[in-house]
Amino acid sequence: MHIESILIASDLSARSDRALQRGFLLASTLRARVRVLSIIDDSVPDDLAADLVEKCRTHLEASARSLAGEVPYEILVETGDPITRLVEFVNDADVDLVVVGRHRDRGLMDGLRQTTVESVIARSLTPVLLVTDPVHGSYGRVLAPVAFSSACRHAVRTALGIAPEATFRLFHLWMAPFEGLAGGPSSNFARQVQRETAAHAAAWTDGFAATLPKVALVHDGLGSGCHQEITSFAPDLIAVGANTRRLSFTGLGSFTAELLRTPPTDLLIARGSEY
Repeated sequence: MHIESILIASDLSARSDRALQRGFLLASTLRARVRVLSIIDDSVPDDLAADLVEKCRTHLEASARSLAGEVPYEILVETGDPITRLVEFVNDADVDLVVVGRHRDRGLMDGLRQTTVESVIARSLTPVLLVTDPVHGSYGRVLAPVAFSSACRHAVRTALGIAPEATFRLFHLWMAPFEGLAGGPSSNFARQVQRETAAHAAAWTDGFAATLPKVALVHDGLGSGCHQEITSFAPDLIAVGANTRRLSFTGLGSFTAELLRTPPTDLLIARGSEY
């Protein structure tokens, strides 16, 4: 996937500063153009909103100028409901990648409602890169949990687009249904499930670049298996489908939603081609 246009969403926080740094670094490497967008809440009085818009534009212009180099960019500061307007812009604008910073931790409230970042990712038709780590260079190690879905395929293709030189590891966690009752992982039933899973993996990777490694089949549960993969591979980017496995209250897959709440590193999240 070729990235030609990048949208960076900023709320002027230090978290957004990392998104700006990553977005402009990617744009420079990929020769893409950048739009930097900030939304001022329209619930504030008009005279105050106008002052905030001007100050926000000045701040973003200074930040972008220091990072852009030869990258063409545009600064957009608008008023409205931040979540609604941002989602509208993300889905209406001609962009290939959205870059955002990590949400502010609000403790108990985060467990009762969607954060702004979750709302955007849950409703975005464009792949979203959530930047959490300090930016020191290009991505070097990309981990992709695979559920053989179009969303996972889109995430991997996008990751290849933004990190073509990185080392990739693709893995699929599997266990046979009622494995303990059927004789364990060495039973004929479990071996048959493994063979069928391997066939799914081969079919799913058909069409990917030959340099991409095969999907590793890992016999483990979702929680423990993913934790082990992240610990052992130590990725600086995790590429995941937005809508795999069962849904959570956020409208995202439960696994993806959990990663978003406590991201271990930068996350790239994409929807399937059917959306």
